[in-house]
Amino acid sequence: MVTQNPTTPLQIAVTRLSPVPLELHQSLDNLQSQPALCLSPFLSSKESQFFMHVFSIETAPRLFPTASPLFLQRLITGALETPHLLYAILASACSHHSRLIKDGGADSKLACLKFTNLSISSLRSALSDRNAALTAETVTTAMALCTNDVCNGNMQTWRTHLGGVMRLFAAFLDSRGQLRIDDPYVQCLVKWFTTMDVIAGLSGLSESGVLSSENGLLDRTCTQLDGDSIDDICGYSLKLAPLLARLSQLVQHQHQNPPEISSTMIAESRVLELEILSLNDCSMPEDLHHPELQSTHLAFVHSALLHLHRRVQLIPKCDAIVKTDLSNIIKAVRNIAPFSFANILILWPIFSAGSETDDIAEREFIHNRMCDMQTHGLGNFARARQLLNKFWDANTPMPWDGYFANLGMELVLF
Repeated sequence: MVTQNPTTPLQIAVTRLSPVPLELHQSLDNLQSQPALCLSPFLSSKESQFFMHVFSIETAPRLFPTASPLFLQRLITGALETPHLLYAILASACSHHSRLIKDGGADSKLACLKFTNLSISSLRSALSDRNAALTAETVTTAMALCTNDVCNGNMQTWRTHLGGVMRLFAAFLDSRGQLRIDDPYVQCLVKWFTTMDVIAGLSGLSESGVLSSENGLLDRTCTQLDGDSIDDICGYSLKLAPLLARLSQLVQHQHQNPPEISSTMIAESRVLELEILSLNDCSMPEDLHHPELQSTHLAFVHSALLHLHRRVQLIPKCDAIVKTDLSNIIKAVRNIAPFSFANILILWPIFSAGSETDDIAEREFIHNRMCDMQTHGLGNFARARQLLNKFWDANTPMPWDGYFANLGMELVLF
């Protein structure tokens, strides 16, 4: 059983996955006539069959818009054999479907909470069994629940859950070492976690944990991953991920120190700037059929430069360097079709540009593109657009991260 004072990574991780109050007898009767996908004995109701169908054709392609079909097939196959993962993706599909059809009613919310609670309960049971092996599906469940927090706009719990996922993932990799790391599916999970963790560190004034000595998840798998090409999970070269984590650390350091930038910070930031610029011309994998990934990668590269120039080097908005960063981000975004699923990958770049530009035409383009992105039914897009509009309306000289921190507001740009 999980103790009251958890000490192991697994115990710490599971105690962070807190259930929510719920009346389990509620159901969505109006959905029972919808198409069903029944491939597992755990899909015992028409409701669960319907949401499995939704996940496979609607939710999964939006959560992982350019990922390999093999990754999605493995995820779904694992869910059909693993109750806690199945319930986690049913919760994801349920909440996503309610946003797609603009149904914010009580029945829809209760169905989502039901599946979430069932997933957490089943996950706790699996983790409390000391004789059971820690599986990739267990890690996937924890990551799916954390991702659901983000997509639902639940800012109060997602960072806590992300910390639990990190510890669980580290314990999983420790359990069988190289055999784990050599698994392509596990490598995709590492990239999924890396995307969440790195962007978490750049979504405000909190640090990323992906490079910390406590876990070293990216470091432990980087030799097996192709960093020279643009990645289909992250939407950018994996060589950029540690640079983004270092950027996050410099941002935190600059925020916690006097407004003047030190000579040491200047030197570090210039080295980082050159490393980021060196990734401007990353190649596309030959077997990847998503040409828009070239543009998503460039959007991330130029957003990293924008954050470095504005939040670390403290270059003013009116400077030509900043204006060039903004122009390059918007150029990259324009090369992505307005309703392409590839837009799902670039919430951080487009919000970054929006928070730094005062140009009316650029703001209008960003506003319209974020409205297009919101139609994909992911709640973090709606929240990001609302907060960006709030920041614009405030017309404050404060930087966006400090402005939201002062208001006690959190956002995540993943």
